[in-house]
Amino acid sequence: WYMRDRATFCERDLSNAEGQCHRSFHFPEWFMARHFLRQGYCVLPEKYLSPTRERALQKATEILGAGGVAFLDSKRKLGGSKLRWSPHPDLLVFKSNLKTFFFVEVKRDADKLSSAQRQFFRMIEKRLRCRVLVVNLKADK
Repeated sequence: WYMRDRATFCERDLSNAEGQCHRSFHFPEWFMARHFLRQGYCVLPEKYLSPTRERALQKATEILGAGGVAFLDSKRKLGGSKLRWSPHPDLLVFKSNLKTFFFVEVKRDADKLSSAQRQFFRMIEKRLRCRVLVVNLKADK
């Protein structure tokens, strides 16, 4: 997938996925990123706000503005505990015109949203006026 979608995934994404693939980390997020790419959207995968993902951070700033990025990346108390960072959704999905965007949180199998995620995702929807979709992937047996 990395080779086919270099505009979406960077070498750091590939390195993370290779190093953690034995536990199938990143597969659900990459699977959903590819789904939205096939639907005609552009996608910024996990860690799109990380300074180590310069291209993704720059695109996220174009879409959300500096204030939106600062809002997503600020420390805050959620769910009763102080987090080092806010629990941003896994994917930032957008149209090439940058005017239409939404977030996607991917859960697999029996994973559920944490209370901090539920609280923060409502804050995102209100502040950034966009949807946060939660996708539950389950293996077909």
